[in-house]
Amino acid sequence: MELTTTMNYFVSLFMICSPLTAIPVFLSLTQGRSTKERWRVGMVCGFAIAVILISTTWVGAYVLKFLAIRVASFQCAGGIVLFLLALSMLNAETSPIRQTQDEVVVRPSVAVVPLAIPLMAGPGAISAAIVASTTFTTFAQKCILSLCGLALGALVTVLLCFSVQIERVLGNTGMNIVTRIGGLILASLAIEIFFQGIEGLITGIFQ
Repeated sequence: MELTTTMNYFVSLFMICSPLTAIPVFLSLTQGRSTKERWRVGMVCGFAIAVILISTTWVGAYVLKFLAIRVASFQCAGGIVLFLLALSMLNAETSPIRQTQDEVVVRPSVAVVPLAIPLMAGPGAISAAIVASTTFTTFAQKCILSLCGLALGALVTVLLCFSVQIERVLGNTGMNIVTRIGGLILASLAIEIFFQGIEGLITGIFQ
């Protein structure tokens, strides 16, 4: 994999997971907890995201094969899911694809559910990881994809652990601006993935 391709994949994962927009939810769910407890929740959440993305990278393609779903079909579906997420980001809203109101409730442990999944490593991130794993199929390439998932988990951990300071610096306006820019980039990536799927389906018809 080229460095540019790797960076594009990492940036797309970051935009899909959108940890900056998850900060208000994280602060709400951990309200009243000590700094040490918030750091623990942030670390567990980042670890869970890394595990979800890495496991999807290695087994996602086999799941598609077992279910007899063509890669091109999944690319089309994944592109649509990502585009819907992008539309919500452009409106600075939380898409119901990422979470429902019932999932945003205070629980004894919120690190894995709803923070890791479905808030960040939800259908959009899982779809992106599967599409990438079916495009880059060698062992070395999947190791690079896994490193991207691991790096994203580490970055999410840092952002959540310092969420109070980040929210104070950016404020609601700054976070909305970042979200909208990310939504525009994600929408472009979603269209690319969708038309790659369309191209694959058309090519399959004439083979």
